[in-house]
Amino acid sequence: MFFVGYAIFEVPSNLLLHRVGAKLWMCRIMVTWGLVSAAMAFAHTATTFYVLRFLLGVAEAGFFPGIVYYLTRWFPQSS
Repeated sequence: MFFVGYAIFEVPSNLLLHRVGAKLWMCRIMVTWGLVSAAMAFAHTATTFYVLRFLLGVAEAGFFPGIVYYLTRWFPQSS
């Protein structure tokens, strides 16, 4: 379930990262990732577990490409 949410929302997440900005979008990813991870402690049924795993994939979508994009903007290009 995690991969399904991650795969579906990776491209829209990267489009929003470009539109909103890397700093703000990475902050959003970290906050929602932490909230959904903390909510996993309260999953007592299989359905809740699967829904939270899907939401965790949605929250984490775009993290790796976002970090790569952020680092490319951080370091200047060499001439």
